[in-house]
Amino acid sequence: MAFADPISAFQGHGICDSDEWINRIVAGPNGDGDYHSGDPANSVPCIPLTGICASLESFHPKDRGTTAYAEVMDQTLADIGYTGSQ
Repeated sequence: MAFADPISAFQGHGICDSDEWINRIVAGPNGDGDYHSGDPANSVPCIPLTGICASLESFHPKDRGTTAYAEVMDQTLADIGYTGSQ
């Protein structure tokens, strides 16, 4: 069993760093799956009376962040000798 730990790859690239690989709070809605003002089940991430809701993109990786996650996984798989499915 192996564990892929991305913490060291993301050091210096958090939401408060100059080179962010993770989104901060993103105002939405940006799509059908996002929170919408007035949706009773999804009202928690919305600011009352404004129509502004936090997008599900909030705190998720940007393009460089997803690449970093993939690189961490690739290295972990290589470290355990995984060469692909047969």
